[in-house]
Amino acid sequence: MIDYFSVKIKGDKKNSDFFFEYLDEIYKFRKENKIDLNIKNIHHFVVQTKSEFIVPLICEWLMQSPYNYKFSFVHESKRHHVLRFNDQSPDVLIQENLSPEEDFIFFQNSLNPKSKINPNIKFIGEVFEVTDLKKLDEVLTNTQKIKFQNPLPDKFYDDYIHWTNPSIYTHNCIGYKQRPNAQRTYLMDQEWNFDDEARARFKLSKDMFNNLSLNKYVLPIDHFATRIYSHDRELAILEYLTLTNYWFWGAYNIGDQNSSTNVCRNLQGDPEGISPAKVFTANNTPAFLSYLDGLPCPTENFVQLYGRRLHHFALGVKDGFIGDESKNYRNVDYVVDQLKNSHMQFLDHVIGSCQEGLKQIFSKKSPHSLLITEYIQRCNEFDGFFTKENVAALTKAAGDDDLIT
Repeated sequence: MIDYFSVKIKGDKKNSDFFFEYLDEIYKFRKENKIDLNIKNIHHFVVQTKSEFIVPLICEWLMQSPYNYKFSFVHESKRHHVLRFNDQSPDVLIQENLSPEEDFIFFQNSLNPKSKINPNIKFIGEVFEVTDLKKLDEVLTNTQKIKFQNPLPDKFYDDYIHWTNPSIYTHNCIGYKQRPNAQRTYLMDQEWNFDDEARARFKLSKDMFNNLSLNKYVLPIDHFATRIYSHDRELAILEYLTLTNYWFWGAYNIGDQNSSTNVCRNLQGDPEGISPAKVFTANNTPAFLSYLDGLPCPTENFVQLYGRRLHHFALGVKDGFIGDESKNYRNVDYVVDQLKNSHMQFLDHVIGSCQEGLKQIFSKKSPHSLLITEYIQRCNEFDGFFTKENVAALTKAAGDDDLIT
């Protein structure tokens, strides 16, 4: 168990006295109520898209990541498709809504000019494993006044997911489920199968990934980053720490891009392999003041165009180099070159160096999920998620792409 009060917070982004006062109180409450012992690791992520994008989106994940397609199932009004790396790392569920009724995702997306073009596409949230769902619900509902989409049933099936209402700060949800056994399972009404043509496309995509030897280098999700408004930054972080067993690792100010990057981590197991880090990115000052300081607003421009939402998943890349070390051709360089040759598009070249600690790159946004994929290689056990120079370049590249009509 981490002693949160002894951990030195990293970074140079200044937070308010309000933030630190309530940060300490949240940690104390979690410890007193044994929330950190009850909540475990992330079980899976949920990404929703429209039905005609399901096959190409799964193909993207198979071709660009180490995840494998496992099976599909229907539960209530949703069809889910499970992508898995192993039994320790979180699964990724690609979800399609089978109901003709418009859900909260549709209405959230309808608020912004680019998200309303595809109102059924959105990252829903992450689901945590818990030891005692009933006890957690009692604390969150009765004491902390957290609102859930439905009351917890008196008797619930194994694998039942207890979803919070969408956050007003991030528009994402948090789910909780009791894992009934060592196997990673799901509550389903019935199994569902793709036709032979779709399965052949899946095999081709995965074969390409493996034949390019990308399976030797690309790791599962390392972190995932959401973009929010400047005035929501501290509240979004405090809310997340209220709902999870994560802790505030630190925040860095990216002055020339008028933004900050704020990281929360879960260190109860392998730091990122089991529960990836959660990143919040926000403007330092709101866009309507940009005419006064002359700074760009790539983060808030994204939120204005697409709404509060997840911006990217980052996949880890094993540390190391290809060939003669003196040529400085790192694993991430090889991965990106192979993906470029396979027609994957990126926003820039690989940014950073192993002398600085890490190398990373953003892909272009997927039309099927509206998510960017990042590839990140930490060199020599670098303990971080970015350098200020790296994240400034990544933020600018993503911001320039958002403004393309």
